[in-house]
Amino acid sequence: MNQKQLRILAAVPAVVGLFFWLQFLILPQTRSAGRLGSELTALRGKVERMQRDLGHLPEMEKKRDELAVRTSVPVVSAPPEEQLPDLLDKIAQFARTARVRVVTLRPKQDLAKVQVGPSGYLEIPLELEATAGYHQVGRFLDQLEQSDSLVRLRELEIHPGKEMWDQEVKMLLLVFLAPEPEASKK
Repeated sequence: MNQKQLRILAAVPAVVGLFFWLQFLILPQTRSAGRLGSELTALRGKVERMQRDLGHLPEMEKKRDELAVRTSVPVVSAPPEEQLPDLLDKIAQFARTARVRVVTLRPKQDLAKVQVGPSGYLEIPLELEATAGYHQVGRFLDQLEQSDSLVRLRELEIHPGKEMWDQEVKMLLLVFLAPEPEASKK
């Protein structure tokens, strides 16, 4: 072997070592640094947005407090005698839509005796007697649940009806109406 070949042969391990050093040490670290740089940029953007939002915090807290006050106080200016017919019509419409045949729907007690309950609303029990299949009753209750009226199912009785697919249904619903404001009572 001549001198030139010996030098080449001596340089091969150094070149191979340099290749492995670049491939397995330097390049992975460079890639990691690049990923960390993009993550750092994203985090800086999030921090800037949070700092901007933090500047609006007192305003947002004030709005939250105003909404809490507005939602905790029932706002209706009509006495229950005026609110109830609309609610009864709405319940009857739900029954028609669900194909529940209402036999009776009436308040269980005299409206003059209705008191404001612990909820802050007038709590009026309604008796509902109807005939329907199980699925129709389920649809009716689902519509009550989805409505914007405050209605709670207190009791439910279902007995076999005269027809094969119809059941005799008795429900006790508790409806919540906003009390009449003190100023309009005087």
